[in-house]
Amino acid sequence: MLRLALSLLLLLSASAAIAQSKAIEVFYLGTPDCPYCRKWESQTRPGFLASPEGKAVTYVEIRGETLRQPIVARHYPAKYQWVYEQIGDSRGVPRFLLAEDGKVLHSAFGTDGFDKVLLPALKKVLARRR
Repeated sequence: MLRLALSLLLLLSASAAIAQSKAIEVFYLGTPDCPYCRKWESQTRPGFLASPEGKAVTYVEIRGETLRQPIVARHYPAKYQWVYEQIGDSRGVPRFLLAEDGKVLHSAFGTDGFDKVLLPALKKVLARRR
């Protein structure tokens, strides 16, 4: 019985790892004192999250304290430390990252970067997966 339970536990763990590795994630890095961040959060974020693209991804916000300090490892939840390991300290917000299967593929700064870089790249990734 114990052997069966352990086998099931290993199978579930492997399934969870496979499911996580197939994730498409959009990361938003911002600070409370960034006027461009506040504008994106109030005007663009709701539409993005309601869009087919927004619904197809895991959306994660990473918050720094202030524009005057970089966003560093301690700002990332433990399960997203892999993102920090790939991009390091981040200065300049808003910043947007597109990750697929645990790898950061695209990085864009500013609200224009979201519209002109990140969103088109996300659409390509989603189209490729269909």
